[in-house]
Amino acid sequence: MIYIVSLALWLMAFALPPGADAATALAGIVRAQSGQPLPGLALLEKGEIHNNRWDRGALVDGRGRFRIELAEGGQYGLHVYSSGYIYKPNAVKVETGKTLEVEVVLVPEPTRANDPVIQKVEFVPSETRKGKATIIKMEVTDPNGDLGPQVLAFDAATGRTFAMTPPRWVWSLKSNYPPGVYQLEVDESRAPTEPRDWRFVVADHRCNTSDILSFPHEPKPPQVQ
Repeated sequence: MIYIVSLALWLMAFALPPGADAATALAGIVRAQSGQPLPGLALLEKGEIHNNRWDRGALVDGRGRFRIELAEGGQYGLHVYSSGYIYKPNAVKVETGKTLEVEVVLVPEPTRANDPVIQKVEFVPSETRKGKATIIKMEVTDPNGDLGPQVLAFDAATGRTFAMTPPRWVWSLKSNYPPGVYQLEVDESRAPTEPRDWRFVVADHRCNTSDILSFPHEPKPPQVQ
């Protein structure tokens, strides 16, 4: 009986396609035009690029490296951000059971005068779901009035990326989004929200980008690279 079970398991192992148990991931390096590695954020949309269906993400470390583990292969929109640089969107296709390696080169902002600005971030207990949810509120301004839907929050503890809800209804993803207070409700039924884990970034339709805001989420004057 033991022999029959062992033989069945052996046959099943050979029946599996090569790489069936391998990780599905997107990894890469982020550099400036000079070749200098850049830290920042690498955030993913699931499906076609610019559909605002945000999924996973990762911090880009000081060596410019990042890796995002995925539940499945398919089409994704990769968006890479680094403070002081114009953000870079790329459509990528990841094969199941494989790691796609990419290199992203960012161009420095010629001026920060056109960039959206994160004015303030607050973590507020939900009044309707007391003890079970936190509301993140982020005040955003934009000098040119051309904000896009990329008002984003990233939770490094879970690897989840979220588009925050605008202060009023917006006609389409191509419309100019309003300045004001954007919000995100975070479920705390399983674990409490830890502000230290969160990063925030905002981009407009012309790829001008705010500084990436990390804990303690206190904005500083933007620097030109």
